Amino acid sequence: MSKRDDTLFEVTEVAVIRHRDLGVLLLHSEQRRWHFPDATVRVHERWDESLRDRVREVTGIDDLVIGPVLLIQNFYPGEVDERPQFGIFLSCVTEVADDVIGTRHRWARNRSDLDGLDLFRPLVANLVTLALDGSSPGSPAW
Repeated sequence: MSKRDDTLFEVTEVAVIRHRDLGVLLLHSEQRRWHFPDATVRVHERWDESLRDRVREVTGIDDLVIGPVLLIQNFYPGEVDERPQFGIFLSCVTEVADDVIGTRHRWARNRSDLDGLDLFRPLVANLVTLALDGSSPGSPAW
């Protein structure tokens, strides 16, 4: 069975991780520029285990606390993947200090920390703001 056979490409969970002193975690990759850690939901795997495992794999964070949904976003074919997707953006917290492993990263303490960054999508800036100050999708920050 190939990896594609056991994967639901339509659902991706995205961890918007906040540390009380450091801010919101962003990861960098050449393909996706600055983005949040995420996990594709797999058949027969609990959604929360999937997200915790993926975050641990790419960052080393092993104390992830998953909170409420910040946003559910529909992505049309070609926007993120060749298939349509739903992105479920979850508010998460960690107490781990700035010892994230395995990838280039940075912590954003405020929206101005995003100035000049090549973000994966403009939505990243809105979600950083939401995570930092508790604004809602209907607020002026959106």
